[in-house]
Formats: sequence, structure tokens, C-alpha cells
Amino acid sequence: MLIVTYNIQWGMGQDGIVDLARIARTVGEADIICLQEVERDWRKGPDAEEIQRLCELLPRHYCAFAPAVDLDNSRVDADGRVHNGRRQYGNLTLSRWPIISIRTFPLTKYPVYGHVNDASVLLETVVQHRSTPFRVYNTHLNYLSGRQRLIQAKEVLSIIQQAPVQGGVVAGPGAADDQFGADWMVLHRHEIPGMPRPALLMGDFNMRTNSAEYDVLTGPADPFYGRLHEDDLFADALTLAGLPEEEGVTHPEADSTGRRRIDHIFMTSEFIPHFKRAWIDNMADGSDHWPVWLELDYP
Repeated sequence: MLIVTYNIQWGMGQDGIVDLARIARTVGEADIICLQEVERDWRKGPDAEEIQRLCELLPRHYCAFAPAVDLDNSRVDADGRVHNGRRQYGNLTLSRWPIISIRTFPLTKYPVYGHVNDASVLLETVVQHRSTPFRVYNTHLNYLSGRQRLIQAKEVLSIIQQAPVQGGVVAGPGAADDQFGADWMVLHRHEIPGMPRPALLMGDFNMRTNSAEYDVLTGPADPFYGRLHEDDLFADALTLAGLPEEEGVTHPEADSTGRRRIDHIFMTSEFIPHFKRAWIDNMADGSDHWPVWLELDYP
């Protein structure tokens, strides 16, 4: 199973050209694709509806989109008739297998004087893999404030840890058969989606591997044992691949004096035995970021 995360910068490549087909070619081999900075009618152009276009370019994938910013883009005729429209950008998840449920969680954001600061979300999708279903989380944390990223990282961890306890978007343990498939519920018992424990978390976190936010998700490194894989936290795919935490570049334009590995794929402990390899595709030129890949030998 191939997994990739890629901040596509609305498809604008290092040559200054917006080319969504190039993005699709870059990630098309993956079974699970998480994209950030995907737009819908945010700016003008032939591919302004990027969600629709990317889904057309990747027709063998199921799609789920979560806008982080969602503004009115409606048009009103002279007679007062409203043609509803939205101006959006956010996160797009694509899966080779059915996406059986979707939830979107807004993450805390505060204005910063003198700067533009936009909203962040966490997109949850439950993927009905052919053998074992799992969750996929796609996010793009605050680019500006380390304090706000820390708040968001704690929220992300809490949401993911609580999800199996809270159950699926519809839950009915112990409910009588006559409560399913009739009247308001309509769904039959076998159609009720679960909330599996295995989870992948990926995206543009805007956090370095020596940050407090990174420690929240992976646990702080022990002075003697190093970075452990605690069962209720996450393992970093690139670290599992043997890449030292102080190495690796996913955003070449980031501060050259500091760490530039800010895009990550994390996994819960269920995936660790299936780990094969992970890498950064530093040949990709479709964005100002480079994609991060993970390969799992998942049953």
C-alpha cells in the first residue's frame, strides 16, 4: 500500500505554472493521497474548481474535501435570483478504497496583529480497506505561530485518540434490529460504519522535528532510549525509515538555518509491523513543497 502527502500550493509549480495534471502524475500511483492547499473557485482560471478537476484526473480514487476557509462566492441575477457558490481552500483526501464516513474538525486559530492568519481543519476519513478498515487524517497546521500550532497539535491528538471511544458517525451497539432499516434511520445494521483504531495522520504541519508540537504527537525523546513508539501516540514514517530527525527537507524555501522537514506522515502502532519504507520525493516540481511517501505491506 502506497501513501503520500503533498502540499500542492494550489498546483503552482516551481516554474510558476499552475498544472494540476502534473500533481496527478506525481501522486497517481498512491493508494491513499492527502493534499493540502486545494482550492475551489478561490482564483480565476480554467481549473478554478480544483477538487472536481483532481478527482477527474484520478478517476480510480474516492474523494473527500474539507474546506479550511469557506467564503461566499454567490452571484445574484437582476431579478434577485441567487446562484449559490463558495470560495474555498482546504484539504483533499483520495483513497483507492471506499471512504465510508467523513468528519471535519475546526482547529483553534487566533488573529495575529500585523499578519494574515487563516483557519486550519482536521479531515477524518474512514477507509474501507479490503481486509482491515483504518482512519486517515489530513491536516495543515498554522504556519505562523508556534503557540497556536501547539494548541492545534494537542487538539489533533485528542480527536484521534477519542474517535474509537466515541464510535462511528452513527452508532447503535445493542440496539434492537427493528431500529435499523426503517423510519428515520433507513440504514441497515451492516451499513453502519465503524471507527477502527488504526490511524494514519499526515499533512503540512509547519512544525520541525525539534519542536514542542512534534513531541506532543510522538512523545518527547527519552535521554537514554531516544524516541519511543508509545502505543497511544504516533510513529514518524521518515524516522522509521532511518532518516535522522535533524535531516530531511520537505519545504526547500523554509528557513535554511533551521530544520526544513515540516510535512510528515505519522502512524499508530498497528501499522509499524507493516512498515516497508518511507521517503521524500525531492524530484517533484509541482509545488513549493516536496511529497512525503510511505509504503506499507498492509494485508
